[in-house]
Amino acid sequence: MFDQTSIKRQHLKMKKYDVAISGCGPVGAMLSLLLAKGGLKVLVIEKELKVFNKPRAIVLDSEAMRILQFCGVAHQLGDSIKPHPGTDYIGLDGQLIKVFDPQPPPFQLGWPATLTFIQPILERLLRKRINNQKNIHLLLGNELVDVSEANKSVEIKVRGSSSKDSKTFSAKYLIGCDGGNSVVRTAMNVGVEDLGVDEDWLVVDAYLIKETKLPPKFIQYCWPSRPATFVLGPRNVRRWEIKILPGEDLKDFERKEKVMEVLSNYVDVSALKIWRTATYKHRVTSSKKWKINNIFIAGDSAHRTPPFLGQGLCTGIRDVANLSWKILHTEKFGLNDKILNTYEKERKPHAKVVIKHAKEFGKIIGELNLERAKKRDAILRPQLISGKMETTRQKFIPDIKGNLLIQKSLKTKERRNGGTLFVQPRLRFPKGQEKLMDDVIPMSFLYISTGLNQQVWMNPYETFWRKLGGIRIIIMKDTERKETTPKEIVITKEVGKIFSDWSSKMSCEAVLVRPDRYVFSTIHNQEDINAAIKKLRTIFSQKH
Repeated sequence: MFDQTSIKRQHLKMKKYDVAISGCGPVGAMLSLLLAKGGLKVLVIEKELKVFNKPRAIVLDSEAMRILQFCGVAHQLGDSIKPHPGTDYIGLDGQLIKVFDPQPPPFQLGWPATLTFIQPILERLLRKRINNQKNIHLLLGNELVDVSEANKSVEIKVRGSSSKDSKTFSAKYLIGCDGGNSVVRTAMNVGVEDLGVDEDWLVVDAYLIKETKLPPKFIQYCWPSRPATFVLGPRNVRRWEIKILPGEDLKDFERKEKVMEVLSNYVDVSALKIWRTATYKHRVTSSKKWKINNIFIAGDSAHRTPPFLGQGLCTGIRDVANLSWKILHTEKFGLNDKILNTYEKERKPHAKVVIKHAKEFGKIIGELNLERAKKRDAILRPQLISGKMETTRQKFIPDIKGNLLIQKSLKTKERRNGGTLFVQPRLRFPKGQEKLMDDVIPMSFLYISTGLNQQVWMNPYETFWRKLGGIRIIIMKDTERKETTPKEIVITKEVGKIFSDWSSKMSCEAVLVRPDRYVFSTIHNQEDINAAIKKLRTIFSQKH
């Protein structure tokens, strides 16, 4: 796979890390923080010296916000995030042909389902957090140039500003979060699957500097004459994504005059101060392999997602949430490293479904043929009017599947809901403080019940549960009297009804949750916990 001679052996002792990460964009930065929080020693290699001070991604979802909570920056974003107001798709005659409505509160995951954000602000917060972590070494102005494997570790060669400025490091794991032109993926020599989109778009980010008439929602202009997207960012940030038509010269769009001419079809350009203009080629790909031995890729290194569902960055964040806990549980709890094989098995199919939906929406927006656009409108508008159309964006984000969860009871075939996202309630703790669950409870296995009686079901497995790093929690209704509990059980009261409503809907009295907050299994009785622990023991058998 790798050129075993690509890094010359050095007699000097190399500095060793648990994990090396190539790339310190949002995905790589978040991965480093999740791993360091679990106690691992992390090296992050980033070729740029400073955070890129222009927006790129602009949409986050509530699942991504939960991961940012674990990274310690979610609540610092302030007014640099803004709830998504929904999206209207406008057809040929100016009529609505499709709608995405924002999900109303209460917010099941603790945050609005979709939000816009300002990427440079997020990256600076992540970078500041990294600089405060003693077990993260951030190597700026350096680029990964060579990789080899030896003695169950990965050796990496890093080059600075000159060819003479080179260093060699060793890590047990190497993870490429270095974008669409990933050096790590190239070194893995795994190839990329082309998923069939190749379009040029102009992106304009601007500050609104005076009052002008603009839509109160996101708009998808599904016009064959010039498809475009309007995005309401936080503060006074506004974005337009405009399709470059066949036969047009990309170089023309490097001229401000051409940009303003095209942009004036959608807005009074005198009301704007341009922040950034760029042309992008929407290539949709998935790497054929996401893991070889102890080398992984994540984010844009592993997949390229069209922007039409706002899931590009969110998909990468899901990658690192999935991978980080599996590495941590392998290294910190001595679990079988076969669980690392489940990273690609869980994440790759999930990402492909998201890409599929994004491509479908892109076809609706970007249709250039007038007759096909007429037929599109004639189909979609009646679906919208009749109520048959799905108008909730998050319904297009699938559950995960695989062996690391229980979807159905083996005996009764009843749903056990493995692979669905667990809710995030607001909790009140004994000292009176109120917090969202993920601000207090770390990325660990959780056994959560509605009362003390259900905790008894876990008692026979307490030793195994502790080896797994598991936490036991009782979430009572706010009106219930506090129970006397063993010291190993966290007791809280729920503020609101998110968890109680969820457990009623699932008809369960307890739930076993994975560290990435996906349900492992809902628990209804002692038999269910027996089956769940048996499966966990099989999957997470201790190393010999």
